[in-house]
Amino acid sequence: MTHSALNNLPFLSKLALPLMLTGLGSVAQATQEVEDELYFECEQLGWDLAELHKVPGVAIARVQGGKLLWSLGCGFANVATEEPVTGKTVFNIGSISKSIAAWGIMRLVEQGKFDLDKPAEGYIEGWRLPKSEFDSNEVTLRRLLSHTAGLSLHGYPGFDLGVKLPTTRESLEGATNGPGRVELAHKPGTEWKYSGGGFTIAQLMTEQATEKDFATYMREEVLMPLGMTSADYGWTEKVKALQAMPYDRAGKLVSGPCFSALAAAGLQLSVEDLARFALANMPKFQPKGSVALISPETVSEMHKPAPASEKYGLGFMVERVNGVLEVGHGGANEGWMADMVFAPELGDGIIILTNSTNGLRMHAPIKDAWRKALAKN
Repeated sequence: MTHSALNNLPFLSKLALPLMLTGLGSVAQATQEVEDELYFECEQLGWDLAELHKVPGVAIARVQGGKLLWSLGCGFANVATEEPVTGKTVFNIGSISKSIAAWGIMRLVEQGKFDLDKPAEGYIEGWRLPKSEFDSNEVTLRRLLSHTAGLSLHGYPGFDLGVKLPTTRESLEGATNGPGRVELAHKPGTEWKYSGGGFTIAQLMTEQATEKDFATYMREEVLMPLGMTSADYGWTEKVKALQAMPYDRAGKLVSGPCFSALAAAGLQLSVEDLARFALANMPKFQPKGSVALISPETVSEMHKPAPASEKYGLGFMVERVNGVLEVGHGGANEGWMADMVFAPELGDGIIILTNSTNGLRMHAPIKDAWRKALAKN
C-alpha cells in the first residue's frame, strides 16, 4: 500500500497507521506468503477507492485452485474506535444470502423432502398466496430459487436492530416494513423477475420441513459443516462482536438492518467465510476429503440458467464474460455492499465486502482487475 493513500484517507488517523499495517500483514500471513500480483493491486485499489468514494472499510479475498489464496482489509470496521478491517471482520452480505440459502434448500431436495417441480404450497401449512388470476400450483421451488415464479416483492428494507421481528409467515402476509405482502403478479414460468419474497416462501418451506427456525437449520447443515465459523443468519452476540459498523452515503452510522426474511437478505459473515463458500461451489478443485454437502451434479445444475431465465440459476447469477463462465451474486443493504464472483471452470474467484452504502462503487474496478489476472493465466 502507499503511504500517500493512507495519509489522505479522511477516515484514518495517522496514529492508527502502525495498527493498520500490522493488521493487514497478519491477514496475509494467516493464509500464506503472498506472491500474487493481484493481491497488491487489490490492496492499492482498496485504499484508493475507499478514499475516492468515502467508504470506511473494505475486505477482499481471492480463492484459487481449491484454497483461500489470500484475504486483506483496508480501512476501518469502526470509524469511532479506529478498529481495522481484516479478513475476519463480519459484514452483512445482503442478497448473497440467497446463494447460501439455496444450498441449504437443495440439501433438502437431495434428501427427498422437496421436489423442485411440484407446487411449493403443497409443502406449506397455514399459508397460501393471495388469490389472483394466475395458478399458484405453477409456483414451484425451482421457480422460487430462480426468480421465475411470477411473484411480487423485489427486496426488503429490513428493520432497525432491537425491533421485534415478524415471523416468516407474518412477513409473507405483509409485515415487511414497507413492501407489503408476497403476491402472484404474473404467470409463473414465463419470465425472470427478481423476488426476494420468493426466497421467503422457500424459507417457510424449510422451517416447516425441518421443524427448525431457518437460522438454526442453516447453521447446523451448511455454515458449520463448511467451516464458516463467523457466519450466522441473524445478529447473534458472536456476530456483533466481530462486525463492521454500517455507514450511509454521508458517512453516518446507521442501525441494522435486520430481517425476518433471512434467506433473502439476512446473512452476516467474514470475507474468509464467504471465500469458503465460493470454494465449495467448485468441487472439482476441492482437495480429497473436503466436505460435500450437496453433489457436484446439483452444484452444476444451480450454476446453469433456469428455464425462463437467461442469467440466473438456482440462487446464483450466471453469465459468460470474455468467454469465461462467471457465477456469483451481489448484495446491497443500507450500510453494506457485497459481491462474490467465481469462475468454476477455472477454480478462481474474488469476494468484496464493504461497510458503506457507497461501497458498490468500488466493486467494478476490483472485479475488472481480477478478470485481467484471469486472462493472464
